[in-house]
Amino acid sequence: MKLLIVEDEKLTRSGLISSIDWSLLGIDEVLEAANGSEGIRLAAETGPDIILTDMRMPRMDGVTMARKIRQSLPDSAIIFMSGYSDKEYLKAAIDLKAVSYVEKPLDPSEVSEAIKKASGELVARGLVKQGLSASLRENEYRLAEFMTRPGTDPFPSDMILPDHMHTDDHFSCFIIKYGSSPLAFDERLTAIVERRRLHEVHTLKESYCLCMFVFGKRIEREHLLRISGDIKDLAVSSGIKYISVGDICHGIKHGYDSYESAVVRLQEAFFHDPVAVLMDTDALSASPPIIKDLAPMYEEALESGRSESAEKALTEILAQFSPPCRMLQSQVKDIYYQLFLTLQKAARKSQMSEMILKENQSIWDMIEAAESLSSLHGELESLTKEYIEGLSVRASESSMIFTIKEFIRQNYRNESLSIKSVSDHVNRSAPYVCTLFKNETGLTLNQYITGYRIEKAQELLADPRYKITDIASRVGYNDVNYFGKIFKKITDFSPSEFRNNLANDNPGSETT
Repeated sequence: MKLLIVEDEKLTRSGLISSIDWSLLGIDEVLEAANGSEGIRLAAETGPDIILTDMRMPRMDGVTMARKIRQSLPDSAIIFMSGYSDKEYLKAAIDLKAVSYVEKPLDPSEVSEAIKKASGELVARGLVKQGLSASLRENEYRLAEFMTRPGTDPFPSDMILPDHMHTDDHFSCFIIKYGSSPLAFDERLTAIVERRRLHEVHTLKESYCLCMFVFGKRIEREHLLRISGDIKDLAVSSGIKYISVGDICHGIKHGYDSYESAVVRLQEAFFHDPVAVLMDTDALSASPPIIKDLAPMYEEALESGRSESAEKALTEILAQFSPPCRMLQSQVKDIYYQLFLTLQKAARKSQMSEMILKENQSIWDMIEAAESLSSLHGELESLTKEYIEGLSVRASESSMIFTIKEFIRQNYRNESLSIKSVSDHVNRSAPYVCTLFKNETGLTLNQYITGYRIEKAQELLADPRYKITDIASRVGYNDVNYFGKIFKKITDFSPSEFRNNLANDNPGSETT
């Protein structure tokens, strides 16, 4: 049987592995993962019989990971480890039909008993994965992995070819990039390949990629077009983002050549819309060799405040990078970095910097997170439109009201923010400021300050890295209980209820 240990503390993992005689428990292979995302990937790749996982881990907790794994491995036995007496986590363990719950600090004897119980249930239900079929499947994984390495390595002596594979077959590598880690190999891919009287072996790689080697005595380009077209039809239901098709090569030793060409083509994915098939690069020579510096044109459009000028500049910028593009993804991101800096500079000059970037977000982080040119350019378009609209709103608002709102945006984190500090800033009496603000906006100054703080708190609650006590202080409340009362009064939910509702609305999101 296979056991997967998912635990973010390396010392705990190594101590657990060394302190138990796994062979006596019927475990012949122990796998380890440092976080929930890695656990999902290993589970999809190896199909463990038992999963021993920590409850609380950074990036993705054990419960979220287990729910995702359950979708493709419903019969795997799950054992949770935790040092927290958290009722919600215990409820989740029950819902997921966990075999056992082991408290930390771990006692090896308790872990052993939990594993005995899990293996006993698996054997009784006839669900233990063993025998020739599992060995053959694992051998095919190894074979596909071997072909993703340069051909300098000797062919492993203990690796056998599948019955339908020959060393002189023709091969083509398909790299299928997913939006998130696939939970298991989609058997529909095998059916698509076999429909063309071809075969496949596959392996999972990092960055949410599946490498599938299609092979047979003869492969035509038409085969690859039809296979990629059928895979594209699965994109919506399977979360496929891009399909990169490698060159056709002759002989298993040249499988890496096809893989390498698929990897090169995958680099162009950034310049294509999602679910594109990346197959031919012959048109690359037709792409424009010179990229114009359009930053001055964009800057001038921002200074004018005219939406037509901004739209024209953005359209010309995007047109230069339409595929096929001679530039690397990193070079294009550098250009967009300068464009975002230009926008940020204009926003600061107009006292609208908070409109451009959300709290705790850097320009470079936003650019790095962009998976495609269209998403990156879309973000620039959206923020440019927000900036232009902000200029329009500012023009219609009295300068006094704008100055007050900007002061609040810059100082809402300070507990000392008050009507007095606002009135002092604009050099007017408090009664005058309060009356003017109410007449212009329909809100009292205190209502606006409180509403703005709660709005920022809602944004922070969407990020599981922040504790509620930290969020309270970040929006100007040193008393977390008072913050909770104000938050519930405005939203009808406590901060924890609001966060739970967000998690329920986005079940695929990572939490801690």
